Order: sequence, then structure tokens, then C-alpha cells
Amino acid sequence: MYRIMIIDDEPNVLSALRRCLSAIDAGQLGGRELAIETFASPLAAIERAEEQDFDLLMSDYRMPVMNGVEVLSRLMETHPHVPRVIISGYADRDAIIAAVNEVHLTRFIEKPWNDPQLRTAIASILRQANQSEGGNRTGTVDPSVLADRHLERLEKESPGITRVEHDEYGGIVISSPSGND
Repeated sequence: MYRIMIIDDEPNVLSALRRCLSAIDAGQLGGRELAIETFASPLAAIERAEEQDFDLLMSDYRMPVMNGVEVLSRLMETHPHVPRVIISGYADRDAIIAAVNEVHLTRFIEKPWNDPQLRTAIASILRQANQSEGGNRTGTVDPSVLADRHLERLEKESPGITRVEHDEYGGIVISSPSGND
């Protein structure tokens, strides 16, 4: 199964993209089905990406909270080797170049898109990514990788929280912040 994350602040666009991509024939994807998750909030998408692996990340360019380059940049932390696509009606050449350079964009797709061309492009991106990874993606997160991601997030939020000191018997040593035990 291929998992696709789509981020756009417009619910109608999310519905149209889901409908369009759901029509990709599994035969074009080596018999694999698609699981498509849509997010109107970039922050919700980032949070979900910490829990689930995705095979393709697609984002609108212009959104109120953060733009597509910013959200894809954040998603690169948890999904560094996953293809990234920006879809936008805002086709500023400098913005496209910045996106390609900053988040190693796989493809820029203009709105309004052509449904058959979009399906072909997405199927091609997924097949190429699968071949470059040896075809072994399962779409699920290894529990140890997930645990490491959570520990890293905790450490960023509260430095030192993941370091535990043990006494000679294996008990946990709890020290006060001032160092006075």
C-alpha cells in the first residue's frame, strides 16, 4: 500500500485531489492500493507524520499558517527520502526555484490541474520512489523508529528529559534542578 499525505487549506481542493488520486488504478502501482490522508492544517499534518510513514507528501504552496515549502521542510525531518510535491495556482518562478532547492521538490504541479496528467505523474513518482528504495516499503513505522522520534521530540521540547541516571542497584536517581539532592 502506498500512503499519500495531502495538505491544503481549502477543503474543496482536498476533496478534489482525493477523488482524482483515488482513481489511480492499482495496476499502475504494481498492484498496490492507495491510502490518502488529507489535512487542512499543516501542523496537524506534521503531527501525523510523526506517527505514520508516508510514501508521498503533497502540499499547497499558499496557506495561512505556513507555506508549502515551510511545511515540506518540517516534514523532511521525519520523512527525508520521501518524494515531495507542491501544487499551487501561484506559479512564481522564484518560489518554485526556492522550493526545488530548499526541500528537494520532486514536482511542481499548477492549479488547476489536469486529472489524467496528475494521476500519471503521481503514479510515476510512487513507482520511481519504490524502485529506488528496493521496493520494500510497508507503509508502517517500525516501533523502534517511532520510539526514537518521540524521544527526539521530547528532548527538543524539554532538554535533558530523556536522560535517566541510575544508582548502583538500578534505581532511578532524581535530582532537584539546583543540584541539591
